[in-house]
Amino acid sequence: MMTRAAAPPILEQLQSAESVSAQITALRALKNELIGHDQRKEALVAEGIIPALSQVLTSRWPATNQNESALPQDRSTQKSPEDCEACLQATLVVGSLAQGGPTFLTPIFASNILPNVLSILASEDCPESFCLPILRLLNTIADRLPLQSQEKWPRDTQLADLVFSASNVYSLKRIILQEYKNLRSQAAIELSAALIGKLCTEEAHKTAIALSGTLDALALKVASFVVAQGFVLPGADGDLPLPAPESARLAPILRAVSVTIEQSKWRAEHFLSSPGITMVFPKQVPDFAPADIKKAPWGHTYLSGSAVPRHPGANPIDQLLPSIPQAHVKSSSSSTNFPPLGYGGSQRRHSHSFPTAFSLPETPTPEEDENSIVPWLIYIIRSESGMVRLMSARLVTALFRLGLAKKHRVSTFSYLLIPALVEMLNKDFRISEEDGANYDGLLPPIQRLKEEAPAVLASLVMDDQELQRHAVEGNALKRLSQLLKETYNPVPDSNRPMWSAEDAPARDLESLPLECRLGPSGYSPALCHIMRYRENILKALAALVPFKDEYRKAICEQGVVPYIIDALKPRPSDAPADTSMPKNTAEDGNPIPTILAACGTARMLTRSVSVLRTSLIDAGVAEPLFALIRHSDIEVQIAATATISNLALDFSPMRESIVSANIIPILCEHARSPNIKLQIESLWAIKHLVYDTTIDIRIKIVENLTPQWIMQVLSRDPVRAVSRQSVEEEIDQNAGIAMGRSNSAGEQVDILNPMEVSAQWDEDFKMTDTMPPSKMSLEMFVQDASRRRKLVLNGSLAQTTQSRHDDIAVQEQTFDLLRNVTCGDHATEMIDYLFKEIGQNEFLDTIAEALRPRTIQLPHRREVGSQANQNLRIPKEIIIAVAALLIHLAAGHPRHRRAVTFHRSILPHLANYLNHPNKDVRRTCVWVTINLAFEEDQNDFEGCRERAIRLRSLGFGERLAALQDDVDLDIRERIKVVLHFLNRLAPTS
Repeated sequence: MMTRAAAPPILEQLQSAESVSAQITALRALKNELIGHDQRKEALVAEGIIPALSQVLTSRWPATNQNESALPQDRSTQKSPEDCEACLQATLVVGSLAQGGPTFLTPIFASNILPNVLSILASEDCPESFCLPILRLLNTIADRLPLQSQEKWPRDTQLADLVFSASNVYSLKRIILQEYKNLRSQAAIELSAALIGKLCTEEAHKTAIALSGTLDALALKVASFVVAQGFVLPGADGDLPLPAPESARLAPILRAVSVTIEQSKWRAEHFLSSPGITMVFPKQVPDFAPADIKKAPWGHTYLSGSAVPRHPGANPIDQLLPSIPQAHVKSSSSSTNFPPLGYGGSQRRHSHSFPTAFSLPETPTPEEDENSIVPWLIYIIRSESGMVRLMSARLVTALFRLGLAKKHRVSTFSYLLIPALVEMLNKDFRISEEDGANYDGLLPPIQRLKEEAPAVLASLVMDDQELQRHAVEGNALKRLSQLLKETYNPVPDSNRPMWSAEDAPARDLESLPLECRLGPSGYSPALCHIMRYRENILKALAALVPFKDEYRKAICEQGVVPYIIDALKPRPSDAPADTSMPKNTAEDGNPIPTILAACGTARMLTRSVSVLRTSLIDAGVAEPLFALIRHSDIEVQIAATATISNLALDFSPMRESIVSANIIPILCEHARSPNIKLQIESLWAIKHLVYDTTIDIRIKIVENLTPQWIMQVLSRDPVRAVSRQSVEEEIDQNAGIAMGRSNSAGEQVDILNPMEVSAQWDEDFKMTDTMPPSKMSLEMFVQDASRRRKLVLNGSLAQTTQSRHDDIAVQEQTFDLLRNVTCGDHATEMIDYLFKEIGQNEFLDTIAEALRPRTIQLPHRREVGSQANQNLRIPKEIIIAVAALLIHLAAGHPRHRRAVTFHRSILPHLANYLNHPNKDVRRTCVWVTINLAFEEDQNDFEGCRERAIRLRSLGFGERLAALQDDVDLDIRERIKVVLHFLNRLAPTS
């Protein structure tokens, strides 16, 4: 029989200690009592050890007001050696408690312990010997954070919010900036980098890492390894960073950089422009023969007209890489199995199969702009092994995905990187102990490496058919499929069960303070590994099959579809608190990250008509998805809805089951959600459902969405929001813009007159951290105000642009929805229904307003106080969607054609887009005129002639005639048709 372990009297001694020395003695005794005894830890938590430890830290090292300053050097107070020792011992006891697992994290988070230790770490007078215990404690907690699962363990970023707050993130920068003086400083640097790698998942946290200068500090550490390996390129000026010692580990540094820059081109460019990187990897200048360099009479040199560089900026590191055959790379981002729904469906969705942070449209990087870190990382991948190889692959993949690598690197990755990653999928793959230093002590290094390798492979091959082909030919699909099956094997676990209250005196847990209550146990470390492994395998499978039906069929042939469907099932909310027993069946469910990855994989498989009609139906894909769309987590709702969109297509055999399962009201409710991503995915699904379906379902969808909501969306003006921001930016830049250029987001960026940086920002750039003297100056590696300002500006533009794209997408999908409502059978009845429910005039006025050209007054750039009109482009997606709706309205009854033709502004606005640079815009506009000039029957002759005369009077005849030589063949053929109609019905005089 298991009984409660009595709380040792030593806790009472700590609580009643009147001197620092007594506290230290009690803390040391407690530390020895707790090591390896989870039952004692549990008893002590209930008896109040957490508040006692918090009191020690608060009294012996009072926290300063964090709002007073964001800089650590302003928070210095002298502490006695006894105070420091008491805080150190208390920290070690907290670390011992945290070793017990997730159940002990709840009371720790409920206390002030973590803010206190972070305040100590951020203090200028924090002893060097104290940094390591605090960093180890933070890493211990980060390693044991439970996987997000249902209600008991919701998404929790408490620790990351504390670590990356303005008052604490600078301490990480200070620690990482220090030199590798000894093993202690080396461990502190690596633990700080490891903490970033484990916790930095939110966009706000990544931004904080970049803005605080911590990313520059990490870049300096990368440079120290480059120096140590002798890879500094010719042309490096000034003092170089000191070389990293042989015992230093590169992997945690690369991981921290990778997680910070992933999904953000701005942060990646900020990293590449860091002084540490530009110092060791200066831009290579083309080398010309002496005879080609001429000297002018006034002393300046110039190149002769026939000058050709002997080495056109070639990278010396590339000479160390093997020669790779260059292949023609052709990628596509759409699936041939998805025909457009009605006319003009804009298929703009990416093939991303799992949730990613927002990223802007990529702009190709000129070949000469690739930083030399790219070939250096490729060299490291070939020369190193273990976690260093994997993290190098992760970083170079992040740079490649952001368009910061040369195009020909696709071939290099195909022959050098893909085989290395696929090799890590082998069962018998092994690494030496030196290659895989343990990060958290919970898992062997080889398991951690195998767990992360599929995620790197998924990121590398995403949206690139050439890389996908090489991975599949390298047997990646077969290996991943086998690994997915193995993640369902029983998980042996040696964890002993916690003490149970059944044999203990009754205790009212509700009466205890939060610091004295244990939390749910969560998954065991072994099961956490399995769930993360399963998640990453699913991501890799999804990333390999978005374009090729044969790849999707190959997955089915491996027999893993039932396992993918099982991964869609969440952990039951009534699961027992103790999950340390060997459980790993489908009934035990999955945490939320694994479910999201499974939704992505299922969505990729549903792109195949044959797979959808066979394997997925047999495995029962619909039922778990219908449950997930009602899940409490909104990210799960978004992922499940995206998958259901493919089940809702007109060729899908599961379409009827969506209706019978009463999913339509849920989709309509989600379409009105305040979450913009859920709105977009729900509208995609509804748009598919409403196409070529019965009239009662169409009416039901419109009623559930409500005509009022539909009109509210159609009436939005995303262009106006952007124009207001443009005015504000112009006003902020009082002196005007002397010279500007568009960035990759399409926004204007001032490159000659940077905004003034506030005095507070200037203070942030001053570094007074004391460091050992070296041959280099630390100041050269601290980011300057202009680089930080550029980072802030780019980050703001990225968020604004993404928000604008989302607004456009919602409006576009709503127009597309109405297009599908008004096409096919019963189209005339549905047009009459919309005109009745919304109001014909109001409906047509809203369509006309969406097409209306916009202008805005901006301050003139040359003369202060003057104004200038600037045209604002209507997004082409909106123009196409509106024109496609007009095509269907004009395909209805002759009275509908007349309503469109004789509306006061629809056709005048539409005429402006017949010469639009986008061919899809021109084509849809031509189709509108064809339908308007079409004669239904002989009874429609007079009405058709009136419409043709109206078109002539608005200048459509001349505008259409000008398109007879259009570069697009389809437009030229359509022009012949419409001009034939006009010339017959309303010939020119």
